[in-house]
Order: sequence, then structure tokens, then C-alpha cells
Amino acid sequence: MIYFLSLLALTLNPFVWKENFRKKSFLWIQAARLVSAIAIIFILSYFVLIDQTGQALISYGSLIWGIFLIMEIAYRRVKLTRYAILLGIVLILFFCYLRFIYPITVTKAKYDFAAERTTVVAKEKVSMDEQHIPVVPEKYARYKSEKVLGELAHVSYYELGHTSLQKIDNHLYWVTPIEYSGFFKWMKSHKVPGYVKMNAEDENADATLVKSEMKFVPSAYFNENLKRHVRSAHAQPILFHPSFEPDEEGRPFYVVAFGYYEKLRQIPDIKGVFVVNPKNGDIKQYTMKNLPAFIDQAIPSKVAEQWNEWYGENVHGFWNKIFSQEDIKQPTEWSHSDEVNGVFDHKLALNWFTDFTRPKSGSGAMVGYSMLDTRTGKMVYYSGANGSLNGKSAMNVAEKTFKQNKYKAGIPNLYLIYGQETWVVPLMDTNDVLRQLMLIHAKNENVYSAETDKKTLFDNYKYSIATKLMSDNAVPTDQALLKKADGKVTHVFKYQDDQSHQIAVQFMIQGNRKIFTVSSRQNPYTVFMNEGDEVSIQYVDTAETVSSVKSMSFKKEK
Repeated sequence: MIYFLSLLALTLNPFVWKENFRKKSFLWIQAARLVSAIAIIFILSYFVLIDQTGQALISYGSLIWGIFLIMEIAYRRVKLTRYAILLGIVLILFFCYLRFIYPITVTKAKYDFAAERTTVVAKEKVSMDEQHIPVVPEKYARYKSEKVLGELAHVSYYELGHTSLQKIDNHLYWVTPIEYSGFFKWMKSHKVPGYVKMNAEDENADATLVKSEMKFVPSAYFNENLKRHVRSAHAQPILFHPSFEPDEEGRPFYVVAFGYYEKLRQIPDIKGVFVVNPKNGDIKQYTMKNLPAFIDQAIPSKVAEQWNEWYGENVHGFWNKIFSQEDIKQPTEWSHSDEVNGVFDHKLALNWFTDFTRPKSGSGAMVGYSMLDTRTGKMVYYSGANGSLNGKSAMNVAEKTFKQNKYKAGIPNLYLIYGQETWVVPLMDTNDVLRQLMLIHAKNENVYSAETDKKTLFDNYKYSIATKLMSDNAVPTDQALLKKADGKVTHVFKYQDDQSHQIAVQFMIQGNRKIFTVSSRQNPYTVFMNEGDEVSIQYVDTAETVSSVKSMSFKKEK
């Protein structure tokens, strides 16, 4: 029983007891110290929910016991008391060392911890399926969810919880659990009606209420509080912030990551999760190696933020971080959001994404970005994005594009789209209503698409890549977009392109309804093209009638 530790709050010097045990005031003081210690332990265990481990005892106990020992100064004239006071001073100094100095000494160890989990590659190789790229921003999803919440009976009892991006039945949704709005509302209800979900892939979708009563939730009180319920069954591990995750059938669960500290509570290491059924409180424990398939988020966002910060800033230790800053890169900081954002890759696996910039105020370019697998904790750092727009610059480009409308950009995410690293940026009005969607090329902000619907957005971006990056061999188009065609030229039209100062040639091939465009810069012989010529071309296939030629050759030399 941890409450036996409260006995350490009593005066332990037998000579003090020998002189004062008959005095009521002395006994009252001892009783007050004991009650105070019991109250402190109760607060730390029941409200703070600290882990009951040796490291926690050292961390918290050094300060608390040190204070009680220094209180022995009232009996300083008694034999051995000065040693108790000295021990109390040492314990408090030790606490200060652990809090303020020891973290400096393990700066490099934190980097090593993160680096062991990190693989460095130049660039992602597989493009994201545009169908599964979320275009609905979180703020807009909450705006829609608030409308659904307003339709509930006793709506004043409830409020929206934390909104997160989840994969359900191979589609991406914003899911928001309903929480209690206060203590008295919990007393009257003792259950919440369910959660709200909204399709993140469809900008025209509406939020819907999924009815599923829940009792054990984060906003509940006493033993119905989610983390307190888990702590009552598992006293030792660290409990991290819970995530709300419906399974593939839409049944709600809360996932509470657990782990242990390394280096005297400086480095949190995730070991597994507790999966809680919020309806009946049933708790199941899983290690990181045998997670249920429906769980997307085993690594909490705050832990991912720490690991990214350590990897970027602690590379050569504490003093380098403060002074020379050699090889340092800093994760982008957002004023009203987490430093990491949830991004699903081409396998529909959730990753915590963040971009890194130079340690320089106002830097608009990133030096790379990371993707941390939320199920395994493994991180991939992409170094080939050096010099690309960072997230804040992408937001600035989007907002300046619609400056007259005064739209505000939501938090952008980076995806590999058609072989190009591309920022997906939503734009909203002052009421958080989604108004525009933008795709912005990370290497060239002049290559972008801005539309109100997803299909046209991606079609136009595909065409923008094809027409504006044709001469850029450094960023080749995704091979999936390249098609081949052979045949006889049936129509030819030539004109002078005033912008490029090149001859532009548009032509058609027998049996193909597309109009192909090529410039004299790509192939000088095109200026001599005539009807009847046999050509072989490689072109960028878009949904548009006009397609740009990537390369071409004549079957008979001109």
C-alpha cells in the first residue's frame, strides 16, 4: 500500500519523540503531518494518476519528504535533528537537479533514442491515391459536427470532444466523441449518446450521429473517468492521452497507450495499449506487436512531438542546441494546433507528419519532413524535400491567392500526388465554412490548383503539372500518368507562344480524340510537322481534352 509512505512525514528522530510525546501540541502537529501526507498521496494517485513506480517515488518523494524533513528545524536543538534537516536540504537539491540539470545531461541520449527509430530516405516513392486524400479540414468537420450536436435532446449536457482522423472500412473519417459539459451534467446523465463522424474524403458530405451510449469517457468523474478506470486496474505503467477509435463496424472504443520512462522520467517509451469498451468498462491489454487491426493511433501525438523535437534539435547535444546549432532542424510550430498532423499514406496507415525548417526566424523553406508510424513508432525522415515550401509558406500562398475573399488557410498536409510532393491546403471563411481547396507544388508554388470540388481540383492539378513542369527533369511526373500513343498525324496547328517564345504545336493522331500539345523546345523538329507524319509520343494523361506531350519521335527522320 502506497499510503504506508505517509509515515515518512512523521518525525523519525526518537530523541524528539522522547522529549515531546507528552505534549498535545506536538501530537497534533504529527497528526497534521500524517494527514497532509495521506492527502498528498491521494491527490497524486487519484487525481494526477501518477504511475506507482520507483522512478515516480524518487521524482516526487525527494521533494515531499525533503520538505517534511526541513520542518524538523522546529526541533533543531535536539540530538540528531541537524542531520535530518541536512538530509531534507539534500533531497530538495536532488529534486532540483532532476528537474533542471539532469535533463540537460541526457540531451544526446534523447536524440539517440529517436535516431534509433528513424530511417533517412530521399523521397517517398509511391503516390497517394487521390480518392483517399482528405480534403475536409478539422475545423470544418467540427463546424458540421456542432450542428449535429445541436439536434440532441438535453444538448446542454454535452459538448464535442477531441476530433481525430480515423480509417473506418477503408475510408477516412473525422470522428468526434461526445463528452459531458460539466460535473452536474454528468451527475444527471451518467452516459453520453455516442459520437459524430464525417467523411474526410468528400467535401460535400454531412456529419452524422452514431448512436452508441458510453459511460466511461475522459470527461466523466470519479470512477467513471476513463483514465482513472484504467489506472484502478493497472497501477504501474504510465498512461498517455487516450484516443477515440471506432472499429470497422463503427463500435466505439478508447485506446490508452501505456509505457515506461527511461533516464529517470525523461524518455517515455510506449510498450502497448489498453483498449477500453466505453459502454461497460471492459479493458483489454495489447503489446505493440499484436495491436488489433482497427487501431490507427498507438503513439500519442504529444509523444510524437517529443521524438521529432529530439531528432531535429538534439543531434550534437545541449550546448550545440543553444549556441552553434550545427545540423539542427526544427519542427514547424503551429499556434492553434499540434506540431504533428495525422496523415494516411498510400497503404492507409496513419502517420504523424511534421516538416522541419532551419533554426532561423521566418524561414519559409523546409529542410525535410518526417512520417512517424502511429502503430509501430518507426519514423522515416525525407531529406529530399530540402528547399521546398514549408507548411506555413504553403498557407501564405493559399491565403494570398484568395486575399480579396479574406479566407483563412487550415493546417496543410504534405502528400506525394502524381509523383510530386504537394501541399493540400483547405481555405475557410471566418465561420470555419470550407470555401476552397488548394493543391500547391512544394518545389514550385506557381504550380497549383484551386477549386471547390475534389475531382476538378485534382484534374486541374494534373494538368498544371503536365504543362508547367514539362521542362523540369528534377521532378519527373508520376509514371502512372504517362501514356504512349503511336499513329498518323491527322490535324496540325502551329502558333507562337508569347510567354515561352517557342513555337507551340497542337496535333491529333488518327483514332484518338485527344489534342496533343508539344513545343519546339522539347523537339525542334516539330516546327516541320505535317499531316500524314507517323509519330510516337509519350504524353500526360489527364481528364482534359488537351494533353501535353512529355516526349516524342518521328518514325521517319525529318
